[in-house]
Amino acid sequence: GMHRSPLSALKPSLNGKYLVTGCFDSTVRVWRKYGRDLQLQATLCGHERGQITCIDISTVFGTIVTGGADGKVLVWDLRRLMFLRELVHIEDFGDTRPCEEVRISSVSINHKSGHILTLVSSYIRIFDINGNLVAIHSPPIPYDELLAPSCAISTDCPGYLEGGVVAVSGHKNGDVMLWGVDCERKILIHRHTVPDTIHTSPITALRLSGDRNDTLLVGDKSGKMSVCKTVRLEFLNPQELSVILKEVRQGGVLLDEEFQVANSRSMPES
Repeated sequence: GMHRSPLSALKPSLNGKYLVTGCFDSTVRVWRKYGRDLQLQATLCGHERGQITCIDISTVFGTIVTGGADGKVLVWDLRRLMFLRELVHIEDFGDTRPCEEVRISSVSINHKSGHILTLVSSYIRIFDINGNLVAIHSPPIPYDELLAPSCAISTDCPGYLEGGVVAVSGHKNGDVMLWGVDCERKILIHRHTVPDTIHTSPITALRLSGDRNDTLLVGDKSGKMSVCKTVRLEFLNPQELSVILKEVRQGGVLLDEEFQVANSRSMPES
């Protein structure tokens, strides 16, 4: 039941009952926790070659999503432990993976809507639970190499919520960006770039925590980690609230104050 090659990716479920592991031989294994033991439930085969690069799992929607070095994003049924569909990634100029390999950097599931975020090359997409494209961010001109996104995650914000943040991306220059969605035009909209971060190396890990997804953990290639918290309205003084109210009446979103670095610390390089 063990992998025959080194692990390349893994992801536990939020409830701690499942662990999904991916390997350099392109196989995926699903494990379930019983007491202090992990028992193999299934080996999933569908990626054609190369390592598994990213995994996510939702017990709420009974879904596993895997991305691989073969350029595929595959969706699996957690309950029946079988293949469901491949998410199709097509640009205006053609398929994103014609002959060359396209590495899938991130996959992430929204645990409230079931929407699936993918990061393929420099393109962030959101699909619905049935595999239909909801929105895409494609830069009008190719990203400078240092500005390109290196990882991305979905939030648990409903996609239809106007002004909400549905995705967070980390970039090779250390930037962290927040994204909303225009459902009618099917595009992702840049809402905010987190200010005053300590990061100058490529972002390698993002994690939202807290009951309201109000804490963002950020890690980079150098080993640095930062913690960002959303501003809580109940903690603002009347002057700050009046500024927000003015922005709302004008139809704007107060972006610069939405996230602030609450604490940061450096971690040793791994």
